[in-house]
Amino acid sequence: MNIVFSDIDGTFQGLGVPVDPINLEAVDYLKGRGDHFVFVTGRGIDMVEMMQEELGISCDIIFGNGAGLKKDGQTATYRNCLTLSDLEAVLPILEGLGLLYFVHTDKETVIPTVDRFDQNLADLAESLGSLGETGKQIMAYKKDYFENECHQVPDVLAFFKAHPDRHIVKIELMEASDRKHEVVRDQLSALTVFVFSSFVHTLEIVNPLSTKGAAIRSYLQDFTAYKSFGIGDGENDLPMFEAVDVAVAMKNAPEDIKAKCDVVAESCESGGVGKFIFDYCK
Repeated sequence: MNIVFSDIDGTFQGLGVPVDPINLEAVDYLKGRGDHFVFVTGRGIDMVEMMQEELGISCDIIFGNGAGLKKDGQTATYRNCLTLSDLEAVLPILEGLGLLYFVHTDKETVIPTVDRFDQNLADLAESLGSLGETGKQIMAYKKDYFENECHQVPDVLAFFKAHPDRHIVKIELMEASDRKHEVVRDQLSALTVFVFSSFVHTLEIVNPLSTKGAAIRSYLQDFTAYKSFGIGDGENDLPMFEAVDVAVAMKNAPEDIKAKCDVVAESCESGGVGKFIFDYCK
């Protein structure tokens, strides 16, 4: 049995472009053989399910960088989430640096009142402008997401103290300055959290046990005879590569990521995931 774990952004789906049809064909091919295809992503479950509905596919999902698992046709379960104590340690650092941040839960995404981030958004728009039309699309999507999709609150810590039932999946931040990314990584290094880059100008903060590798090892406990593949392109995919039999980097991945892998697949934009599956999963 083949079990293929695939990242989404930069791997299965490129920035601002449709998913290559060969990727969708490959998912159906695996399922038709009795194999397994599993998304392993930092995205929240709502965003993955929305994508699946748009594309007309279904599969198991490890989401929130490993904080949650949703098996096809079942309800989502959560493990290794952040705690209120983690928020009490992390959020003052982010606010002290004037960073735009938001907190993903099992119910909603919580963000401080967005009007305080006017300068952050202006800086991001200027920086993303270097990506041309794609950058404009990303900025328009993010601005609408922050303003209309996220739950805005005046005090994030007060919100979570009033809602102790929430599963805190991850903290995400967007910042145009690379220097501030280095500063926040340094300041958070003394805390018991895992910080990684997941997207352009984006850092994510999770429980250190909430990694793709830990989630994959847990998932594989339900199987005996199998060959596992992990396909990705970024820093948060490194723990996944360590947990599978065959580590696969996309051609568009940074060189240091590709150096950690057994195979380099074609680029995301050219349907590298699907091409790899048809070539290697026989």
